[in-house]
Amino acid sequence: MMMRVRLGAMLRPSSSSSSSPKGQHLSPLPQKGKKKKKRNFTKTRTTRASLQELQQGEEEIVVAVLKYFSAGGIGCFASHCLSVPLDVIKTKIQLDPELNSNMSAAELARKIVKDEGAMTLTRGLGVTFFGYLIQGGCKYGGFETLKRYYFHGGGNIAQLVLAAMVAEAVGSFALVPFERARVKIVESETYAREKSLFAAVGEEFDAFLEDIAESLLPVYLKMIPYTAVQLVSYDVLVNGFVKGTLGVYGGGEGDGELFFALRLMSAIAAGVLATVASQPGDTIMTRRYCKEDEEEKECEAFVDDDNSVSGLFVGLRQRIPMTVLIVVTQLITVDYVKESLGV
Repeated sequence: MMMRVRLGAMLRPSSSSSSSPKGQHLSPLPQKGKKKKKRNFTKTRTTRASLQELQQGEEEIVVAVLKYFSAGGIGCFASHCLSVPLDVIKTKIQLDPELNSNMSAAELARKIVKDEGAMTLTRGLGVTFFGYLIQGGCKYGGFETLKRYYFHGGGNIAQLVLAAMVAEAVGSFALVPFERARVKIVESETYAREKSLFAAVGEEFDAFLEDIAESLLPVYLKMIPYTAVQLVSYDVLVNGFVKGTLGVYGGGEGDGELFFALRLMSAIAAGVLATVASQPGDTIMTRRYCKEDEEEKECEAFVDDDNSVSGLFVGLRQRIPMTVLIVVTQLITVDYVKESLGV
């Protein structure tokens, strides 16, 4: 009997053997599974946070770019609309070789008012407003976007020039129909009276599409040198010299007036340099957009007769005050709008 009991005890599984290999195999799996799930959850949470940060960063960039576009559009249409009377005088000098370009802007204005009426000095105001609202947004928005997000805040002068040229190429493409219409409105009283603003722009847009290369070339000859010299010289003078060399930022006590004065002088210098750089292109563009057939022939003859280097600078003296007014108003306005928008 005792042998049976002992034999039964031997055959009965012990407590240690009750945790069979199967049990030993099952017990670690839940632990491994739990650890794996925890790691996956942590990784997923980190990935989601990274995506949210990336999305938030992209949204901030989009908002900043829109602010740059808005500041540029406001600055450009405000500055160009203020200078419309001077632009009318300059355009008429370039189109009419009989006008005495040695006369001052005031003398020419009195002559135009006497011959054609005071409202002549406001011709092209509407197309100037809409055209430069779009062009200014592309110009400043593109330049600031490229400078800050592709060239990491500035870069060298070559990169700044490239950013300005690319931005202006896009802006000028949008400006061409408006600029073609403006020149024709100023040049012809009949055209200005018979064509509404949008009809004139629409007609010129169709003509622009028929021959894009020929239409873009005169505008690019004027606007790309103008913008590249204007934006780069102002950026170098303000950010490189005023802020970098002199250390004047306008935030310190008593620095506000000094910073404004230095920024104003920088804008004036940028305006003069941009005017000289773009004058040949401006003359070519103005003569290119003569309207009526017989006047086109007359205009082409005028170009052939005066195609020297000096002939390309006709009207420069009258254009300098107009362009400096545009550039100073534009740059200062854009700066203050950007500051008010927080960019």
